[in-house]
Amino acid sequence: MNNLKNLAGNNVSLLLFRFELRGNGIDFVLNKAIAADMYQDVDETIKPLAHACCETLSRYRRLSVSNTIMDGNILDTGEFEVMLSKGLGRHFVDDEKQQLFQDAKHIADLLVAVMDRKTQELKEGKQPSLSHVHYPQRPKKIKKGSRS
Repeated sequence: MNNLKNLAGNNVSLLLFRFELRGNGIDFVLNKAIAADMYQDVDETIKPLAHACCETLSRYRRLSVSNTIMDGNILDTGEFEVMLSKGLGRHFVDDEKQQLFQDAKHIADLLVAVMDRKTQELKEGKQPSLSHVHYPQRPKKIKKGSRS
């Protein structure tokens, strides 16, 4: 029996991602298992989509009633559902909300593709590919500066 629920209280089969309020920013949090199987090409496609979602959500962060401002899940029914923090959707301009949900759906489609691709590789007996993205346990700080 599954006890995992999304922001709307619906039964969740698999959490794909969530956007969490953190300090003055918003973190895009991927399902750990999917993140471990991430492919470089998919990662590069997801980054601008997640950034666009963060930009949009940041304009409404002060209105969120929970730390999770938006989540994307596969429900027990097999359907994908994206939910905003309770009551947040009513504050969005319709076009902006539709674009946000479209970007979230595109992210979900890419994550499902990662799972399908990994499953296919395992069925074919392939070893993990070098195209996977491996994130260091302790990433070094990125130096910011300007070129002369």
